[in-house]
Amino acid sequence: MPLVWAHAEYVKLRRSLREGRVFDMPLQPQERYIHRNTASPHTIWRFNQKCRTMRLGKILRVEALAPALVHWSADGWRGVHDSNTVDSGLGVHFADLPTDELPPGTKIAFTFYWPQVDRWENVDFLVSVED
Repeated sequence: MPLVWAHAEYVKLRRSLREGRVFDMPLQPQERYIHRNTASPHTIWRFNQKCRTMRLGKILRVEALAPALVHWSADGWRGVHDSNTVDSGLGVHFADLPTDELPPGTKIAFTFYWPQVDRWENVDFLVSVED
């Protein structure tokens, strides 16, 4: 009875518009997605999705499809850090860089060392922290 279903959806839409809220929204999704903060604490960087900026207070998660060492700096390579990736078990390896306390304007530079093939990426990637 597709026509009856379409009419019922139209009636629900009209009621929602009149009341100024969704008429038949279940309480569980409303609690989960409207009343709770479901934002991720991470900014994700991938080779196929290279973010150039990240929000203040976020953790930079660097993802790769093979095990790697992430060689990184937040002060123009004066101080460097090395973070090994962790296998997620889903074919993605990731390293969470502790960037959540960096001030706005900080530029995070990083590159990769690939231990399986004993090779450096030889490219520096940059992500800027913004307000």
